[in-house]
Amino acid sequence: MRKKGMLLASEVLKVVLAVISISFLIYLLFALYYANANEQAKAQATEVVNRMKDIVTRLNSGVITSERITDINPEGWNIFSYTGSERKPNLCAGENCLCICDEVFYDNINVFGIQLAKDRQLNECDKKGVCLAIPALSKFQDFEIKSASDGGTNILISKNGGAIVISEA
Repeated sequence: MRKKGMLLASEVLKVVLAVISISFLIYLLFALYYANANEQAKAQATEVVNRMKDIVTRLNSGVITSERITDINPEGWNIFSYTGSERKPNLCAGENCLCICDEVFYDNINVFGIQLAKDRQLNECDKKGVCLAIPALSKFQDFEIKSASDGGTNILISKNGGAIVISEA
């Protein structure tokens, strides 16, 4: 009888180790996938910011008065503006700027006078987003980049007086 009990314990140990090993491998695969997906999304956001930078340069030189950008990616991310005296991501270097990054939920939560989640959106834009400093940027309402199947997102960049105005078109 003792021998059967020992055999059962060793088999259970093997099964537990196998389950732990398989779980670790699944976690590793998901981590690799999401790391690649985030890098791809950041590359898409960088491309959009570079297009915006070119348009702002042409606006400031007087070559154009407005231009529309279509086919904005990465879908599901948001475009934020940081202007005036509000706190800005470090990527903005203290200038007015716009950032393309994933939106975080529960930013700056205050419970019974205790700050729980402070500046999570700023940190997200700093670590995983892309920002473009535009000193003459006007404040705009943040908006989400929609997928092409939902009609996509178009952006209109124009100059009104001395201010750069960005709006969802």
